[in-house]
Amino acid sequence: MAAVVLLAALASAAPPAATPALDVDEPAWRELWFGSLEALHREPSINNSQEEVVAQLGAVAFLHCPVRHLGERGVSWVRRRDWHILSSGMLMYTNDERFQVLHSEGSDDWVLQIKYVQKRDNGTYECQVSTGGGTLSRLVHLHIAVPEAFILGADEHHVDAGSTISLVCIIEKSPVPPQYVFWYHNARMINYDAARGVTVQTEPGPKTQSTLAIRAAAPRHSGNYTCCAANTEPAHIFVYVSEGSDKMAATLSRNTSGAPRPALAAALAAAAWLLLALDTAT
Repeated sequence: MAAVVLLAALASAAPPAATPALDVDEPAWRELWFGSLEALHREPSINNSQEEVVAQLGAVAFLHCPVRHLGERGVSWVRRRDWHILSSGMLMYTNDERFQVLHSEGSDDWVLQIKYVQKRDNGTYECQVSTGGGTLSRLVHLHIAVPEAFILGADEHHVDAGSTISLVCIIEKSPVPPQYVFWYHNARMINYDAARGVTVQTEPGPKTQSTLAIRAAAPRHSGNYTCCAANTEPAHIFVYVSEGSDKMAATLSRNTSGAPRPALAAALAAAAWLLLALDTAT
């Protein structure tokens, strides 16, 4: 009888075989379930600090919009200049194929990419997310940097025949130094005219410097010289090669070719009246 009572007590104290597995798995299952419910009700958050982006003319611009806990909501990009909606999610609402939205699965960043940026792309862009409590937004200011070239010296450069023409071009406001700087004589590119005495030396940097030298200058070297690089405002200078040191005659010869300038015409008229007055007085 005692043995039967002992076996009954042991049987009542022993847990069912499946109970340990249920006690182990239940907390993980409940955590996953309630975590999913919490994520569904969690409001998105956006990094609403304003960002300044500088892109060089002709390059690619990337405008970032970090959004957390987005859920099933969408991210839109708007151009503030004309309030044009550029995108909603991954869908584009512009015919300009330079615009594209980049987003990797699992990433919080929604990037507006603009290829081959132009001057007209300069301005403010807004990233928006609609929520139950309103609209979250982030502003990104895009600045298009247009490198500029200028040639040291005045607008005109006078040299004597047989001497060396030396021109120095500076390119500034360029976030990325240009790989090549091109020199033109009138409409012809002359960088590789080594056989004609032309040499070009370029030193890239924050202010890229390019030097053009032409040995044994002759009157045929007279004309307009242009310095330019890719996506850069060019610079111009007029070079006049004279057979002597009479630079005033060279200036008059250039200015009187074609229609006279107003200042030159006035000066010539004044000189004529002066000569006439002197002739009358004598």
